[in-house]
Amino acid sequence: MPNLAKNYILSVISSLVISTSLCFILNFQCTLLILCFIILCCLINTYFVLHISQKQIYKESTERENKLIRQIEYSSNHLTTIINNLPLITYIIDTDCRFITGNSEALKFFGAEDNIEILRYPELVFEKNTLEMIREENKLIIQRKEPFVTDKIVKLKSGRQNWFNIRKVPILNEKNEVKGFVIFGRNIDIEKAAQKQRETYISTLSHDLKIPTLAQIRALELLTKGNLGKINKMQKEIINLTLDSCRYMYDMLSTLLSTYKYENKDISLTFEKIQVMKLMDECFHKFVKSMHNKNIQIKVKAKEKFFTVYADKIQIKKAFENLLDYCISNAYENTEIICDIKKTDNGKNVFLSLGFESPYISSEKIDNLFKRYATAAEKMDKVGSGLGLYLAKQIINAHNGIIYAESKESNYNIYKIELPCINECKIPAMSY
Repeated sequence: MPNLAKNYILSVISSLVISTSLCFILNFQCTLLILCFIILCCLINTYFVLHISQKQIYKESTERENKLIRQIEYSSNHLTTIINNLPLITYIIDTDCRFITGNSEALKFFGAEDNIEILRYPELVFEKNTLEMIREENKLIIQRKEPFVTDKIVKLKSGRQNWFNIRKVPILNEKNEVKGFVIFGRNIDIEKAAQKQRETYISTLSHDLKIPTLAQIRALELLTKGNLGKINKMQKEIINLTLDSCRYMYDMLSTLLSTYKYENKDISLTFEKIQVMKLMDECFHKFVKSMHNKNIQIKVKAKEKFFTVYADKIQIKKAFENLLDYCISNAYENTEIICDIKKTDNGKNVFLSLGFESPYISSEKIDNLFKRYATAAEKMDKVGSGLGLYLAKQIINAHNGIIYAESKESNYNIYKIELPCINECKIPAMSY
């Protein structure tokens, strides 16, 4: 363009110079003729310049458009390659569940590689219940205008069925109206099969191990009480050791089963009014032998008036027992555990803490303390100790409470629980 403008200006100047020269050479009566000649020259130059510039602009514009088209096609090929090779079924449907487009995995799953048109009729593709479920999901997304995620089994008319983790994303127009859905599906058949194996494993533990262990405990208890005949002191000692081992096995199995149920949200809580001091008293008595073995004393600090909580007694007791068992196991010998029970500053929660002397726990270990199979001890002296605090946290969380720990470099650790309280009742403080 700069060269064209330059040539145009030069041509006009040349025409003016030639016309002026003719004015001097010819008679001035020819002035009108000369002026006409000048105008004609300018018009001719303007025509040629505009014609040439238009052709050049068109050529440059075409080249730019072709280059842009090639870039878009190149990017589109890359995107298509990526989508087609994703280990997901990915496709787009309209609000009537009619197929618009999808990747090769989607076409393969629906069996429509050779006949995509069939996907325009969802009632010919999906089994009736599956299609109804899809439409209900679509209605929910249209109302909320938010992505929807679920795990479900997808059944086709062809008889094929698979478990998928489905993520649906709404497609919105300029009026913020849902006009379609992008669907991503990840096959989770292997995960579901593994879950079924775990359920079989848990059922085996419950029936083949827990029930016989409980039968052994009851039989040994009858022996120690002399209901089946008199036994001497040595026999009673051996039976008591065996009884302790069976009880430990039973507690370990119960912890494992409860952990599984909480993880799979397969637990139902029966809430009732519970006096926390009385419940803690029961928990302390269970560990009298363990405390005596390490010469550990329990000291309870509490006001005369105390608050009760709504909780599942069996479950909340299990949480307290797991925490107390961990504290006794890690506390130094010949020390005491301070149990402080009081009302929190806001007056809405019951605060319970267990403080005792034990090895310092770094902040990194405290962060993992209530996770599965984590322990603050350098070595685990008994099987299953990695699930005790984890299960306690699951139970406390299910009761809308919190549990956490603090550790001081002076080798003093505190484990704290907060639970919603409901009212006050008078219970005398205890000491051990």
